[in-house]
Amino acid sequence: MIPPDIHDIDKRLSSHEAVCAERYGAIRERVGRIEALGWSTLAAMLTTGIGGLSCVAWFFFTKTFQLS
Repeated sequence: MIPPDIHDIDKRLSSHEAVCAERYGAIRERVGRIEALGWSTLAAMLTTGIGGLSCVAWFFFTKTFQLS
């Protein structure tokens, strides 16, 4: 078996780097969308009172009944 030439290795490595860069960009885009969805869900919960009310209730019960 003939060992690969340095130019062949460089060609393969360059194409590998290009494919990985494309995949990384797609992954970053998906993570960005998931992160935005999480933040918007948190904001919606706090502004509609679901999260805000539970935080107030938790604070009230921990201070009232000395739970912490």
